[in-house]
This record gives sequence, structure tokens and C-alpha cells, in this order.
Amino acid sequence: MRAIVVVPTYNEVDNIDTLISGLAELDEAFSRDEPRVGSIDVVVVDDSSPDGTAERVGKLAEKYRPGMLNVLVRPRPEGLAPAYRAGFAWALRRDYQAVVQMDADGSHPTAVVPVLLRALDGGADLALGARYIPGGSTDPDWAWHRKALSVAGNTYARLVLGLPYRDLTGGFKAWKTDLLASISPVGGTLSGYAFQIHSTYAAHRRGARIVEVPFKFKERVHGTSKMHGRIISEGLSAVVTMRLRPPLGLPDRPTR
Repeated sequence: MRAIVVVPTYNEVDNIDTLISGLAELDEAFSRDEPRVGSIDVVVVDDSSPDGTAERVGKLAEKYRPGMLNVLVRPRPEGLAPAYRAGFAWALRRDYQAVVQMDADGSHPTAVVPVLLRALDGGADLALGARYIPGGSTDPDWAWHRKALSVAGNTYARLVLGLPYRDLTGGFKAWKTDLLASISPVGGTLSGYAFQIHSTYAAHRRGARIVEVPFKFKERVHGTSKMHGRIISEGLSAVVTMRLRPPLGLPDRPTR
């Protein structure tokens, strides 16, 4: 299984070395010890960060095997979801069997990436990194109001959409590429929480086998969060829209 990790960035130069180093170590270990899981490539989707994130990734790429580390520079900042769509489209044009999405800020531990990929190898179509299931947790240093908002948002989305998953707003996921291609991830205009909820909901309605994998969320050490009020309010209204109008023209209930 060839896997690609899609990492959107904007002003993450202080975090990117640690992330890439961790993923490169996984690539070496997989190639050596876990041929069933296979290799791991990375594409960093940078929104023209003024702090030089893209340039730093280019320098780091010289240290690793050809094709392991790639950078896709977009002309201007447009947000997390458009960056993911661009990264997904880039990955789907290439010969990968799995696509992992994760943040660059250190909140998603690289050590969990193999667990997500093993879940796909074991038969899942989508593996969700989950903070709110047994074995998962959030950083005690995470601001209380952000955690409360996250818990409330997940509960709200789960109840409105009738979904069984405990972590719908997170962005730590591993997809089989055929599923990702089938839900047309490059379309749409949603961002932030709404984008994450929408993609999982669309996969669920497609009848995908979805599993949750616990992980321990860590608050970022460097930089600032890109989350803001508009993204939160969009998420609240988008969930109702999803419930009333199923996404992507999919059937009214799972196909299996």
C-alpha cells in the first residue's frame, strides 16, 4: 500500500521540521519492517506562507529519497479546506492506495499514522483519528473554551446527522483512495469544521466502512490557531443543510 500524507500549511516554519522528520522515520520503518503497509510520501500544501514554510520544505526534500517529500504552493491564503482539496486532487492523480490528512502544528502525532494505515489494511475504507473515545484524549493545556466548543460541536453534528462517530470535527484521517475519489472531495466551498464533518458524512452515506482510532491530541507549541468565528458559525449552519439536503447527490441511507 503506497500512502501519501497531505499536510496543509500556513506559517508553520517552526513546526514543519519536526513533522517531516517523524514522517520520514515512519517511511524508513515501513519500507523495512511493514511491506504490507508500504511506503509513505508527503505533500505539503502551502498557502504562500510569508514565514518561508514552503522554502523550508524544499530544503528538507533534499535530505530524503526522491519523491518522498513534495511541496505544492498555492498563490494566496484561502484556508484549510481549499488546501486539502488541492492536496487530495494532487494525490488522486498519482498511484497511491491511501491518503492521510493531518495538521502540521504537532497536534496529530506521527506515531498514530501507522495505526490509521493498518486499519485500512485491515478492511476499513476510512479511519478517523478520534479524541473522544476510550484511549483518546485532549491536551490538558488546551484552552477550556476551545475544548468545550469542540465537544459541543461534535455532539451537535452527531445528533443532527444521526452518526455514530465520536469525533466528527477532527482532521486526522486516513482514506482509501477509491473512497476519497468517489465523494468528490475537490468540489464544494465548505471550510474548517464543516469540511471535516461533510467528508465523513458523505463517506458514511456512501456505505463506507469507517472506524475510529484513538489518539492523544496535543496543543500546538509554536504559532497560532487558524480557527475563527466564521468557520464555527459556518459549521453550525452547514450541518443542518447536510441533514436536509444529503451531500454530493448520494443516497438517503448507506448502501451497505
